[in-house]
Amino acid sequence: MSDNTRFTTRLAAGEALTLAAARGPRRLVVTSGRLWLTVSGGTDDHWLRAGEGLTVAAGEEIVAEGWPQAEFQLLQPVPQRRTEARSARGWRMNLAGQGT
Repeated sequence: MSDNTRFTTRLAAGEALTLAAARGPRRLVVTSGRLWLTVSGGTDDHWLRAGEGLTVAAGEEIVAEGWPQAEFQLLQPVPQRRTEARSARGWRMNLAGQGT
């Protein structure tokens, strides 16, 4: 099972897309073409080619444009499941009862 959720998109020549800020960090990876990025709060633009990526911090908005076109994936961490938290509680309780 993958530890990331993927969102893939294609930008044609002259097409731009604004990606809203997220609560957690994300990783943007270019799969084909060339991508021009501006990140909110930043002073530099970023030019990425196929195979290159950029980590976007929580709360940052991105404006992306294909130059002239590009395809990219936006990777986001998968939320933790509640069953994992229950297992951790049981594990701590078992440890607490041993070795007194």
